[in-house]
Amino acid sequence: MTSRHTEQATMSEQDNKIPLPGEPDAQEQRLAAIRPYLLDPREDYPEPYYMLEYNGVPFSTLGGIQAISGQKKNGKSFVLTQLMAACLGGNDLYLPGLRVPERTIEYLGHQPKVLYIDTEMEKLNSAKVLRRVHWLCGWDMKIPNDRFNVLWLKTMPKDEKLPAYKKRFELIKIGIEVLEPDIVFIDGLRDLMQSINDEESATTILDYLSSTAEERHMCIWNALHQNPKANSDGEDAKMRGWTGTELGNKVSDTLVSIKSKTASGVTFTVKQVDARGKDLDDWKFEITDDAGSLGIPKITSNGSQRTTTVEADSIDDIRRWIHEATNRYQWPMSRKSVKQTVFGEIGGVKNDGRQQADLMAAINTKLLVESTLKSGGYYMLTPNEQLPF
Repeated sequence: MTSRHTEQATMSEQDNKIPLPGEPDAQEQRLAAIRPYLLDPREDYPEPYYMLEYNGVPFSTLGGIQAISGQKKNGKSFVLTQLMAACLGGNDLYLPGLRVPERTIEYLGHQPKVLYIDTEMEKLNSAKVLRRVHWLCGWDMKIPNDRFNVLWLKTMPKDEKLPAYKKRFELIKIGIEVLEPDIVFIDGLRDLMQSINDEESATTILDYLSSTAEERHMCIWNALHQNPKANSDGEDAKMRGWTGTELGNKVSDTLVSIKSKTASGVTFTVKQVDARGKDLDDWKFEITDDAGSLGIPKITSNGSQRTTTVEADSIDDIRRWIHEATNRYQWPMSRKSVKQTVFGEIGGVKNDGRQQADLMAAINTKLLVESTLKSGGYYMLTPNEQLPF
């Protein structure tokens, strides 16, 4: 298995030293200084890895930075919720078409780890984002999961030596170093600098984010408000200030969230306005009350096709199928194996959407939960690592 860490090249101090004209053998030394950066047509350069895909089209390049934009109160945090839940294996019924490519999981050698950083919202609203992600993943909303961490950095203690915006930046650097996420979401890039047009701070921060993403072969998403004069359809997606211009120049992807009010309610549209690969389909989502007042985003269109709700089988049938599976299969097993064997072979459920609905019903009723016995997959068992029968 290829590891991302084995692909990161290193250079000696001598390689980094650029000799000056007039030094002995200066021409040869200067050529040697640039040689590590020359591309060789004889070498096979691997295709990039992507953290996410939508309807089979990959995006969010490992080793790059990305942007999510939109007008104020236009659903950016809900879009980030969907991306984070998809990275963590969230419910396909709410995230149809949005997932992590299997090739990327094999490359990482484990299921992705996510770090969400909020610099804008009140603590309660940040906690709601955390719990929405847990709910979409079928996790207990009040039990921490080491694959998903949230840093709340809106309010900083007073420090005469370090302004709040610099303190936030330092804490983000520490968080990335010690938590070692595979993907980071910064909800409020603007709050890491003194002003949106602070060229020095923006250059320092964006250089750090770009180099860190490349060195650690991870993704870093940045939320930044759209120019207030942008078109209502999101096509003019210029982000605010000098920072927005530079961020737009560096990202591999930019998504824009657009809010629409109709007689039937409020909907949101997600558009990709910048891409270095294939273009993504737009997707629409609504906010449901499926988790009470928490508010859960649900994709209601998958490309040009509207999704339909898939009902799960009865809990009694699901319990019986799991019971029978304890005598027929090796446990623990992955989510994919549970769907194919427990629900597919034993239950006779051949539709993938219904298999997913049955799986989420089993998780939500605690018939199955995530085990920590093994890494690299979702292993479904009860908290004491035993099936409930």
